[in-house]
Amino acid sequence: MIRWHALVPIKQGGNGKSRLAEILSQAEREALSLRMASRVLFELGRCDGISDITILSTERPDWWSGSWVPDAGQGLNSEINGWRQTRGTDEILIIHADLPLLQAEDVRHLLDLAEAEGIALATDLAGEGSNALAIADGRPFEFRFGPGSRGLHAAQSPEMTVVQRTGLSADIDALDDLKFAREHGFTG
Repeated sequence: MIRWHALVPIKQGGNGKSRLAEILSQAEREALSLRMASRVLFELGRCDGISDITILSTERPDWWSGSWVPDAGQGLNSEINGWRQTRGTDEILIIHADLPLLQAEDVRHLLDLAEAEGIALATDLAGEGSNALAIADGRPFEFRFGPGSRGLHAAQSPEMTVVQRTGLSADIDALDDLKFAREHGFTG
């Protein structure tokens, strides 16, 4: 069985979920981010095949006893690429922390696809972003998370399997995303 190494970038501080500032205070946005990150980490912990989970954040969360990589402020993609270099050709999963509907079965589905095809990506609901990316075959890859990342990632590996499952695709960046998550059972 493949042993996956998961990285979960977590944005900390007052700038997180800033597009929700019209309806949520800074404290409420921080609490929302923490609930979502906790959910993602819990579901990853339930997923067979993941040997370790690392958080990438500016500060080590007090509540986290697992692996942690300090975010040195070089930008998300640079930080992820740096972490990847420390893993060599290990099987890796990059998964964002703002997936409130995530289930372990969603993660296992993505990992199964990557194991079969070498690489697999979970897109957002709009089909334009990348919420999770799994690489099983150690291929060289330059991470390009951000606007239009699905296309940027797919350009590097045109054969990449792309999946859209609610648990992996429903991220929360804006009010409509929060409404969607609540309509599908999220209580945050």
